[in-house]
Amino acid sequence: MTEYQVAVVGGGPAGLAAALTLSRSMIRTVVFDSPLPPRNEASAHVAAHPGMDMASPQQMRETMAKEIANYGYADFKSAEIASISGGAKQGFTLATRGGSSFAARRVLICVGMVDVFPMIVGLKDRWGASIINCPFCQGFELRNRPWAIYVHRPEILAAAEVYYNWTKDLVMIVEPSITIAEERLEAITALGIELIRGTAESLHGPGDSLTEIVLRDGRRIEREVLLLWPKQVQSDLVKSLVLRLNDDGYVDVDNSYRTGRVGIYAAGDLTYGGHQNTNTAVHMGNMAAAWIVFDLCHETAARQSADETVAPLVTSDPPPTEPAGDLSPAAYEEPLRQPKTA
Repeated sequence: MTEYQVAVVGGGPAGLAAALTLSRSMIRTVVFDSPLPPRNEASAHVAAHPGMDMASPQQMRETMAKEIANYGYADFKSAEIASISGGAKQGFTLATRGGSSFAARRVLICVGMVDVFPMIVGLKDRWGASIINCPFCQGFELRNRPWAIYVHRPEILAAAEVYYNWTKDLVMIVEPSITIAEERLEAITALGIELIRGTAESLHGPGDSLTEIVLRDGRRIEREVLLLWPKQVQSDLVKSLVLRLNDDGYVDVDNSYRTGRVGIYAAGDLTYGGHQNTNTAVHMGNMAAAWIVFDLCHETAARQSADETVAPLVTSDPPPTEPAGDLSPAAYEEPLRQPKTA
């Protein structure tokens, strides 16, 4: 069984940023990137990331993977992790769905969240084009058009003033079960934003464009852009680890990105429901990796002072490593099973 110092589970921005920091710290690392489509596959570009503004998500991932490969300390595995067992003292064993096993002293989970979309006909055909979930990411390209905000969770009402920044032609479709406080109602209407009570049933327009939203009662609303935030749930892997979650359902980590399970760290969207974007994920991955290095160094020093037999933390020269290789589906170790989003 191949042994590593750190296993990074998730090859998105957080996982790749962590792998780059670990590589520059001469830490033997393996990155497991699921062969399933990434959550941001439908996005046309990555926005506001210095040096890579407007690059496609795939271009960014490939660029980061090549930079990591240059150091020779990280291996890339296109495989989905099925289970993680063991602990910090004896080490962890990671098993892939294809039956392979790997060992690591520390594990960093960066698998993101699973999006659960409301049942609206035509949503998936337009997701990432005329239907978006982040005005900071795609709002500039769709600015000053007729927008609708789909309010299927109460917290969405709180940001009406923010949406108004990208367009003044704005309506909010509020599901009947949502209660609106009088003060919030007055603040929204004062902006000239129309609130429409109803449940979206279908979306219409040529190709991935949006021209009309049809409500369950038959009303038709002409719009060109729809903002919609899917509900997010943890992946099966995270659920199996029984990690402590906060009140909002995200993995609870301390300031060093440690979870409640010693030796397992978490970074990226699975820890944070706020402003989820590439820059935030990269920052989290970088910081989590730095803390892992600190912990490994202290652990190694403690064992050496106690005269315990311990593998050296770093090597003088990078060991042979597998190149990042082709990231196309043909290079996948395991067959595609289902989309990451539900």
